[in-house]
Amino acid sequence: MYKRQVEGKKCVYVADERNDERVLYKAQARREGLVSALCAPMIYRGQIEGVIHVYTRRPHQFDWFETSMIQGVASQAAWAIVNARLYHEAVQAESIRRQLRLAGDVQRRMIPSQAPTIPGFEISAIYVPCFDLAGDFYDFIELPGRRVGLCVADVVGKGVRASLLMASTRSVLRVHANYLHDLPDLLRAVNLDIWRESEVGDFVTLFYGVIDPARKTLTYANAGHEPALYIHDGEIHRLDEGGGVIGVSEDAEFSQGNVVLNRGDVLIIFTDGLPEAINFRDELFGRERIYAAALDAWGRNESADGIGKHLLWEMRRFTGLQRLGDDLTLITIKLQ
Repeated sequence: MYKRQVEGKKCVYVADERNDERVLYKAQARREGLVSALCAPMIYRGQIEGVIHVYTRRPHQFDWFETSMIQGVASQAAWAIVNARLYHEAVQAESIRRQLRLAGDVQRRMIPSQAPTIPGFEISAIYVPCFDLAGDFYDFIELPGRRVGLCVADVVGKGVRASLLMASTRSVLRVHANYLHDLPDLLRAVNLDIWRESEVGDFVTLFYGVIDPARKTLTYANAGHEPALYIHDGEIHRLDEGGGVIGVSEDAEFSQGNVVLNRGDVLIIFTDGLPEAINFRDELFGRERIYAAALDAWGRNESADGIGKHLLWEMRRFTGLQRLGDDLTLITIKLQ
């Protein structure tokens, strides 16, 4: 009833509710027997959280003690209201965090717990999500003829939406990989399914390769992903044959590349969390540092696991204590 006066953050005194022009409902005041009133705003850190109304049935002049006591009660009530609200928000936030942790556990079960055993190949996998739910994923798919499909992908964004698109992409890829052995056809099918299911702005970068242990070959297609690195005789070759990202255009076209693998050759496949890691000066780790670290580890004849850990160490040494701003996936394969 006294909104304008109370907004001044001071107590409002009404001598007679039945005829004061500030009172909107004078008839109700007469019917309920309300005469004098004191209205005290409940203030917490300068914000009004509510108003306490004290009424009397007879004309009454509130003295300084009564006014001070009501103001004190109003202040305590404001504190209690804010704390109750904060407690409720904290309970809700903890419930959401718990649900996200459970969803993260489910998502991580989609990531292979260990790399497959392929005769003549060492395989190392490093997976570092920056939140409970990640947009990165990798997968190994058993194919006919003892071949192995290898996928490393990065879904745009982070959080729940990215994790759902990640799960959808993984499922679609696994379904099509079982019967589409031509990589351009496979990526076209995956792209069309993701394009149909996703919203504008959703997309996936993806590197998919098929290792044939008998022939010592890698057939691959890169769909807008960070180029994989192939080290042969101390030289780095970028594996970027393929096409654009997945999920943007329904009629996207893709191509494939082929690599003959030799003893000592190394394949390094990673997401942009590695080159785009930044230090406290906002400098990117960058591809040149990745190339230098990879060649250094290759020159010392490190194992696949040793090369992967060396790359991760060099990145950590560069960024220091700076928190990772993106998920990181790093797959290293070395021929024995």
